[in-house]
Amino acid sequence: MEKVTRKYGRQSTARAALEEFLDGQWWGVLSVGDVARPNGKIRPLAVPTLFVRHEDRILIHGSTGAGTLGVKGAGRQVAFCVTAMDALVVAHSTFDSSVHYRSAVIYGEVQPAEREDREALLGRFSELLIPGRTAEVRAMLPKEIAATNVISLPIVDGDWVYKVNGGPLAEPDEETTAWAGIVPFSVTYGEPQRAEWSTAELPDSVRAMVATGGT
Repeated sequence: MEKVTRKYGRQSTARAALEEFLDGQWWGVLSVGDVARPNGKIRPLAVPTLFVRHEDRILIHGSTGAGTLGVKGAGRQVAFCVTAMDALVVAHSTFDSSVHYRSAVIYGEVQPAEREDREALLGRFSELLIPGRTAEVRAMLPKEIAATNVISLPIVDGDWVYKVNGGPLAEPDEETTAWAGIVPFSVTYGEPQRAEWSTAELPDSVRAMVATGGT
């Protein structure tokens, strides 16, 4: 893994901890430097996107014609960032206030999936997001598979950073009458809302997903 140069005590070097964190998240930001835009400008590119971890790699899907998320993204050096906020730390002063968080940054080279592998990887992507869902709906059509790309980013030791900031709020070294404490923050699933045109009952996949409580 990469080594942080500041607040190094927050870094976790355990690969299992990194994978557990990634498995509990859905959303990340894919960043690429110096990308030519349609208007002729060259600037950094950041793409918020869904992702899953499949074994030793990150899987991201997008349109086959969508720049870095498409077939043109092969070989690009990227940074992929995933962050979860767990609490707001309300200290005795604004200077000492902070957040409890977990964050991972994975560096590497992205590669689009081979055409013959797309269907299987897209199915795996869906199953990791909502286990059991692919058995409840029709299979992807050939034209849908052709229009959807999957890129992978290997999780290589030496090319990732995982940081955790948590624990109790330290007692200040000055007298204060201000309230101080930790305000937990969480993301949970709400009550599923059926589409107006749908007549089906709530499926097992969605029911089980909601029962997990989110992240």
